[in-house]
Amino acid sequence: MILGGLDIATTTGAAVLKDGIFTAETFVFSGAKKKKSILDDLEEKKALDAVELGKVFDWFERVVRVWILTHGIQKVAIEEPLRTDFSGRKKAVVDAGSNWAGKSVTYEKKGGISLKTIFKLHGLEAVACRVCAQLNIPAVFVNQATWRAAFLGHGRPPDAKSEAVKMCRKLGIEISSVDSAEAVGVCWWLDRTLNPYSHRRANDLFADKPPTNAQRQIQEAEKLFKAAT
Repeated sequence: MILGGLDIATTTGAAVLKDGIFTAETFVFSGAKKKKSILDDLEEKKALDAVELGKVFDWFERVVRVWILTHGIQKVAIEEPLRTDFSGRKKAVVDAGSNWAGKSVTYEKKGGISLKTIFKLHGLEAVACRVCAQLNIPAVFVNQATWRAAFLGHGRPPDAKSEAVKMCRKLGIEISSVDSAEAVGVCWWLDRTLNPYSHRRANDLFADKPPTNAQRQIQEAEKLFKAAT
């Protein structure tokens, strides 16, 4: 079975597992607006542009459809959508100079995701699901911590993105971006879920590793040589 994994974001990572070989790529909307100043950055956080989002969703639908059909993908795993937590998390701030018991603790809001980003990400997730449904391709969501535990051995590592890149390099999987590395992890989880007894964890020292491009070229050359003789 040919499997696909999607790490959907502003820059989307896509990975395919076919005949034991992982390939990965990155989808980037070429018409995205480039930020030029702090004011542009603030505008990006608050503005919902229906025309722009419509173009992005239309482009993404075509890209995902071509990706599935080109590779002959039979099942897709998609990283679970983000929580719609607009306010962000609270961070404790300690004032050591306070007279109250020697210190004072207050809480301030930290981070948070803009409405535009949430809307876009959930829209892209919906588009991917719609394409899979139209092509009668089974799709499944996977929580970020779940696929990371399967691929990295830890659901919440300190620097998960960097660890995903390192793991791909260890396995000889060529990637085009951090996002494509995470897509490999999503696809890895799907394969391990469907075939729980045929593989070890990615960070297992003795786990079977897919051949590199150089090894595949040698294998193809050997096949051609045998056919010629």
